[in-house]
Amino acid sequence: MASSPLLSVATELLLAVVEAIDDAASLRSFALTCKLARLLAEPVLYRAVLVTTGSQASCLANALQQQQPPARAELVRSLDLRPKFGRDAGVEALTPLVGAMTQLRTLSMESPFANYGRWRSRAIRRRWDTLMQGYRALFLDAQCGASLQKLKSLTIHWSGDASRFWLLTEFKPILTLPALQSLTISCAVLGDDLADGLATFAGTTPLTHLELVECFVSQKALTAVLALPRALRSCHLGIMRYHTFPSNHNYHEASPEQQLEALRQQRHSLQQLTWFDKDFAYGTDVCRVSTVSGRGLSHFTELHTLTLDGACALLFSTLFSECAPPNLDRLRIIRHDQGTVLDHPADSHLPALRHLDLVFSPKGRDNPDPLWAKPDRRDRVKRLGEDYHARGIRLAIFAAHRGSTFPPYLFGEEPPCEEPAYRAENAWFSPGNDIGGTFSEWFGMVRRHPRHSDCEEVMQLGGVKGLACRVIDTVELFSV
Repeated sequence: MASSPLLSVATELLLAVVEAIDDAASLRSFALTCKLARLLAEPVLYRAVLVTTGSQASCLANALQQQQPPARAELVRSLDLRPKFGRDAGVEALTPLVGAMTQLRTLSMESPFANYGRWRSRAIRRRWDTLMQGYRALFLDAQCGASLQKLKSLTIHWSGDASRFWLLTEFKPILTLPALQSLTISCAVLGDDLADGLATFAGTTPLTHLELVECFVSQKALTAVLALPRALRSCHLGIMRYHTFPSNHNYHEASPEQQLEALRQQRHSLQQLTWFDKDFAYGTDVCRVSTVSGRGLSHFTELHTLTLDGACALLFSTLFSECAPPNLDRLRIIRHDQGTVLDHPADSHLPALRHLDLVFSPKGRDNPDPLWAKPDRRDRVKRLGEDYHARGIRLAIFAAHRGSTFPPYLFGEEPPCEEPAYRAENAWFSPGNDIGGTFSEWFGMVRRHPRHSDCEEVMQLGGVKGLACRVIDTVELFSV
């Protein structure tokens, strides 16, 4: 192979060829041919790693410990730890080596029992305890500058040792990682004790995206956490809706008013906000509070996209008062009933509004008839769309089928997919509307029908782009 014409071409061209190969097995075979091939192939092979079983973790750990220059651990840019439910032990073998991944940019970690509520056996629970001890050591080392210094994106879907919830206080160094720009955590308890010592770091972290999914959050903790970023641009506040916190706790959850007050610390920079209310949205009208304390969202001058998922009484009241965000361009309303038309956004104080998206996402397995199943309701939608269009507001209606999954959405689970049903500029309805079918029949038809040409614009809203890289098959790779 050393005399192969392929290896005689310029190194830059070889690198381009290696980057273009999307088959891990072929790349692995190429890496085994000679030293030059290994040096070219391994940076691509180890760039993005997915681990779903203990045997994969053990295999990867063995490969990383073969310290031949360059050190393989330093080649890993993205690590996805997603051990499957009840699979074999061995994931803990990899934990001590994560700290050696000095170029790591993206890290995702998942408990095999998140969303399940209980451990299958004491033995598995003990393995999880061992794994969590390793994670604590990892983040403590990071606090001392020994690891994770270049980490930009962190996603954690964990469960506690005796309940669904884990304590963020035990992993506080996560919040002050020096390069972290995107943080997503689920089923975490953010209690008052989390705030201790965080004031020192107020206004110093580079975090631009924060997502709390099914978390229990106290007022003091939320205030301290939202004070940390220099300029937060995107925030998803997801207070518990699908999970129940133990009744014998001493924590006090932040009220919507307290959440909004804590969020005011980022009013100078926040561009996208998703407000996930703990109550589902039902009925033809939306409840509102009698008064909006403070200035509401009126000082959020950079806010251009607002998503309201659930009842959101405080936020709806804000939109219909002088406390509305002055430069809001897109308002997304997610409801959980059979589909009722919301007339009242026409009365809101949103002079810059150009896009109004209504998303109907029935709770659980409900399959009610959609709002467009009857001609008179479709006519009402069209009239509303024409009215908005005349005022420069583009109305779009979507349907999202939730199925049996609920947040946090774990590895292998599909979150609700929003499918377009209506757009005011061309009065476009999905094919299912003409036959007046049920929600499930309509949804199945739309899933088989090509997406509307400009649907991707809406589907990508609120997302934070991470490191673009391939995920490879660890079993085939790490015996190299």
